[in-house]
Amino acid sequence: MPPLLSAAELLLAVAEPTRLRILNCLAAAPLFVSDLQAVLHLPQPTVSRHLQVLRRADVVRDTPIAQFVLYRLRRNVGSPGRLLSAILDAVVVDDPTMRHERERAAERSRSHTRVRVEEPPAEKPMTRLKRPS
Repeated sequence: MPPLLSAAELLLAVAEPTRLRILNCLAAAPLFVSDLQAVLHLPQPTVSRHLQVLRRADVVRDTPIAQFVLYRLRRNVGSPGRLLSAILDAVVVDDPTMRHERERAAERSRSHTRVRVEEPPAEKPMTRLKRPS
């Protein structure tokens, strides 16, 4: 496990506006790159480049799922984790654009769940066959 970031290192990682927007979205739910592209209206290379920086800083973690990668916020313990939580709590309260992006990210995640987790087919009631007399 990589060592915890110092407060200064964490602030440098999240100070870039696009990275802060990505973290804000991931605070709502785990997302794929395509989700972040759609919510933030950014090209795939831009999103991927910033996710790579955030992954190296150990602020996000990735989980491969088939040919895709699911990204989620890593909520570290200690002062770096508390600092990141405070930053993300503040931006969603103080910035209507960030609040809207977080809401869109949450909705995008919910729509994945509805689409990807299918309900089992309804079972037909079993009828008893009559025995021949």
